[in-house]
This record gives sequence, structure tokens and C-alpha cells, in this order.
Amino acid sequence: MTLKQHTLQASAISIILSPFLGLDAIVVFLSTILIDIDHYFDFVVVCKRFGIRDMFKYHNPVWQKKHKMYLLSIFHTVEIFILLFIIGFWWNYFWLILSGFCVHFLFDLYHLYKHNALSDKAFSIIEYFIKCDGLKGYPVPEKDFWDIKDKKTISSVV
Repeated sequence: MTLKQHTLQASAISIILSPFLGLDAIVVFLSTILIDIDHYFDFVVVCKRFGIRDMFKYHNPVWQKKHKMYLLSIFHTVEIFILLFIIGFWWNYFWLILSGFCVHFLFDLYHLYKHNALSDKAFSIIEYFIKCDGLKGYPVPEKDFWDIKDKKTISSVV
């Protein structure tokens, strides 16, 4: 899903929760969006680049070829959700973060289902290491990928 879509979802859920949470609804808002920081980490590790625009340029064609890959987004895993739940017993803000992650994740699940891509993504770190053997992860783009302006050409290079 796009940053704009997740921002709209985060805004809606935060507005709904604000009468109950007050300013703490901001934590839910931010966590609903910032869970996707793991996509940036994937981009940095694979591409060895740091630009935010480059990250979006990279991930768009990756999404187009999603059925040819098996991907792991670390913050979208059950292990991270369990960790946030446990830490929440010490500091309840982690439960607010978890609630934002859950909202985001539910929208992601629906989006993946709608695009017949539920089996292209690991929902557990353990699951990933069991199933990834021989499956393709994030592709490393060719050097000329970063100079290409045409979207059709971009998707053929990645």
C-alpha cells in the first residue's frame, strides 16, 4: 500500500480513538505509518543507498514482481507483535504502538488478499527461514536502474 493510503488510515483511526486516548492517539497514528520503516531497512541493505525517493523508486517495481519473490518485512511479523505485547506490561505505550501496527497490518492483509499475494510474504521470522530456501528475496537492481526515468523500463530492470 502507499504512504498516502496508510496516512489516511492512520488519520481515521487516530480521530476515532482520540476521545478515548487524548494525545496518546498520536502514538497510534505514528506507529500505523512507521511500521513500514522496515521497508526502508530492506532497501538500504539490498541497494546500499539511503535516499527516500530511491526507496520508493525501488519498491514500486518490486511490488509489480511480488509473485516471483518471497519477502520478509521484520516489523510485520508475529514475533515483533508478541515482543511489543510483552513490553507493554512495563510501559503501556508499547500497547499503543502494537495497536497501530495491528491496524496497519490488517489493511496490509486485505491489500495482499485482494492482489492474491498472501503467500508471497512471510508473517513470521521463523516461517521465513523455513520456507525461504531456494526462493528469491529482494532483487538487487542493476547500476543503471537509478538513472532510468521511464517506469516501464524500471520494472524490467529490477
